[in-house]
Amino acid sequence: MAGGTPRPTVRGWALLVSGAVLCGGGLGLGYLAPGVLGALAFPAVALAMGLAGRLPAARVGRRLTASRVRAGESVTVVLEVAADGGARSAAVAEHVTGTGEPVVLPLGPVRPVIRYELTPQRRGVVEAGPLHLVRTDPLGLARAVRAADDVPVRVLVHPRHHHLVPVPAAGGGGRDTSSASVRASEGAFAGLREHAPGDDVRQIHWRTSARRGRLMVREHADSAGTGMTVLVDDRYGPDELDVLVEAAASIVRSGPDVPVEVRTAGGARSAAAVGVTAHLDMLAEAAARPGADFPAACAGLRSAPTGRAIVLLSTTAADEDVAAAMRPLAARHTVSLVGLIGPGDDGGGGLAPPAGVRLLRAADAAGFAQRWNESRWWAR
Repeated sequence: MAGGTPRPTVRGWALLVSGAVLCGGGLGLGYLAPGVLGALAFPAVALAMGLAGRLPAARVGRRLTASRVRAGESVTVVLEVAADGGARSAAVAEHVTGTGEPVVLPLGPVRPVIRYELTPQRRGVVEAGPLHLVRTDPLGLARAVRAADDVPVRVLVHPRHHHLVPVPAAGGGGRDTSSASVRASEGAFAGLREHAPGDDVRQIHWRTSARRGRLMVREHADSAGTGMTVLVDDRYGPDELDVLVEAAASIVRSGPDVPVEVRTAGGARSAAAVGVTAHLDMLAEAAARPGADFPAACAGLRSAPTGRAIVLLSTTAADEDVAAAMRPLAARHTVSLVGLIGPGDDGGGGLAPPAGVRLLRAADAAGFAQRWNESRWWAR
């Protein structure tokens, strides 16, 4: 098919099989008319293949009105088609893969410029292309298909988000960074902590690292007292993960003054310095990691900057793991949040969080946003 050579369609193959049975049966039983009628199927399909013809090559240039959209929003794909004369009588069909089952979009006859809209309803990565030229005979017995000289394009579909009351700029505990005492301490040495992926190697304290046998980095007051780290439990299937990612996207977009680091239990990380768009890109591409070690990922949060609030997002099916994950959070000097999101009991549940840890249950991401706004969990 890639070279545009015509071949029988399902209808064409059905006609050939029926003709062979009719021809063989008629002649075998001595009935000339059915035998001749069945034999006519073969030249009919051959004629159909001749009418479908061999498709020449075509070249396609692509551009998008946006390379990133939010789930439910539309993006326009513009195709500039340079086709040889023999291809202009063909139709074109676009192959789209991504957030659901692969689909083929019929786009009508070949034209120099073709526009169509994509409206993905689910976060993920949508790939548009390649374009295929298609020609069939009037009876639909044969078809020729040829892929155009084309480079598919990717659209990142960001998760939906909900309005959240922003956490104060100081992160957990509501400390006001506008105070004179805080401004005076900015940039001051605040202590040492274990090295975490993404840390600046210039901040490694080599003498202490050699003495303790593990990398230790310097921490300063301006990075120690602000922001949040959000950890998404990505061990579950697409439906559960979509809800958790939607909640994480809501946190990321809740306030530009609070630096947010986003991690997944599977090991993906988007550092606080990269910005909202990079966070949403990572969340758009997040995939289920059934083998991820969620408790170990939670234990790794002990190396997060001192004073940074921690937000764990998991499902209601993870109570035992979440109970174990809460223990390292209790030793921190800031209020942290555990969000359990999923169908079932969205009340208090059976978990008893330790001091300094708030537990928030919700049936979906919208309910999580509502409880976040009502609880003001970061206030001591």
